[in-house]
Amino acid sequence: MNLKEAVRLKPGAIVREAWFTGTKSRKGIVLAKTHVVEKHKAKQLCQDKDERYDVFVHWIDGPRQPHWRGSPRDNPEKCENWELMVVSHAR
Repeated sequence: MNLKEAVRLKPGAIVREAWFTGTKSRKGIVLAKTHVVEKHKAKQLCQDKDERYDVFVHWIDGPRQPHWRGSPRDNPEKCENWELMVVSHAR
């Protein structure tokens, strides 16, 4: 999700993982978001960015699995807006 879409995001919205487009993609509920203004390397984009939104997501099917061996991820998990796509906005 880009910054313009992330501004509209509210708690209660349904999101999914941006890179997985299958019908069984993992879905989560947005709990909160924080606007962060700092120079950083975006996780999924591998580009330098000046701002982002950190979104706290509660994954409905439980925490996501780590990509490599390691401890399981937290649930709720803090994700950058680039890692998510909106399925349904909160009303």
